[in-house]
Amino acid sequence: MFKKFTDKFSEYTMSDSRFIGDIITEADSYELEQYLLNDILKLLEKVILNRLSADLLFQNNYWSWGYVTIYYSNFYIAQILNRIVGNFFIFKEKNFNKYITYNKDLLLYNIPQNNNNEASHLREFKKLKNNFSYIKTWNDTKLNELLDIINVENKDFLFKYTIDNEIQESKIRNEINYKLRNYKEIEYNQKKNIQYYKMYEKIISNEFCILKDERNFNLVQINQKRFLFLSILIKEIIVINPAFKIKLDRLNKSLEQKYQTEFHNVNSNIKVSIQGLLNEL
Repeated sequence: MFKKFTDKFSEYTMSDSRFIGDIITEADSYELEQYLLNDILKLLEKVILNRLSADLLFQNNYWSWGYVTIYYSNFYIAQILNRIVGNFFIFKEKNFNKYITYNKDLLLYNIPQNNNNEASHLREFKKLKNNFSYIKTWNDTKLNELLDIINVENKDFLFKYTIDNEIQESKIRNEINYKLRNYKEIEYNQKKNIQYYKMYEKIISNEFCILKDERNFNLVQINQKRFLFLSILIKEIIVINPAFKIKLDRLNKSLEQKYQTEFHNVNSNIKVSIQGLLNEL
């Protein structure tokens, strides 16, 4: 479905354990085939860890912390999706904040400039929308296949909760972080907890949920849809890159051990979606 972006990964190796930020300097172009999958794998671990942690926070009535934690899971998914496309950002330090683009003709990654004047999260979401905007031009047959996978009925809903950032997730995160009225970890009573958790479970069960009055739950819905969206691309890379599949299998085994200890109470729907992402269903 996304061969436009994923075909190149058949040639990528995992023969070097370093990350892009470890090797990149001031050169104008790079061959990143030995490093890009390492970046994606490590970001995937961060996606999963934050998703699991958010679930435990919600279960224990820590809703504002849970929203912020799941926001970061969403952000790391955006970073992965942009890396897969080949248009992404690398931040090493204040004076080395680079925008990297893939040149499919030269098979090189170009590093045209520093990007110091735009908030890192906002630019990542803006780039996500730009990288995948072509999907909107697909014919109905191909788009319907994607809608079925994400389990939504129309493309507006699909884009709203995956790539368009119409929800303005960073704005929601900032409100939770900086507006004191949003912080109610001690105040939430058991009745409120049950009401919220029912809404949360409905979303992670992939059921339609209107979030008119509880907009913070948009972050959960974004996570659910974007997670499924990412799984489509990961599966394509797994098929053409055996080394990456081996690494994902190892990650899955490590998670199985974690499920017996720190994450033994995680919601079963979360475990299923992670197993689907790692191609272990």
